[in-house]
Amino acid sequence: MTDRVLRRSGWSPGRSVPTAPWESALCDEGGFVFHAAARDFLAEFGGLTVVRGSDHGRGWREFQLDPLLAKDDREIFEALDEEAGTPLCPLGMADHRNFYLGMASSGAVYVGMDYIDLLAETADDALERLIRGSGAGEG
Repeated sequence: MTDRVLRRSGWSPGRSVPTAPWESALCDEGGFVFHAAARDFLAEFGGLTVVRGSDHGRGWREFQLDPLLAKDDREIFEALDEEAGTPLCPLGMADHRNFYLGMASSGAVYVGMDYIDLLAETADDALERLIRGSGAGEG
């Protein structure tokens, strides 16, 4: 199911998009940390928007993998970084932009806005939980 949903959203195996514009905007202008784990993830999945109908069952109805959605919210990310105990690189947003998605340099993915939860220890598991369900903050 995860593969099918991602393909329907524009992903394909071997997909690669440039991350330099995101990195420049986030680091040079926004003061964010951009690390190898986020760069690799966004090169493959960046720019995707997954929207599913209300009858989809479990999982998030919507999430956008666009790190620039957090560009003007460095203060929010500073609080999320502190709560997570590690600097997070923005990945995008979920649940009609009610939650940020952020990645630690370890590859762990977090979800939060006013609080933060570990979504998954790996990016693959995070995508699975976003699409299939059984994850933190599940909408």
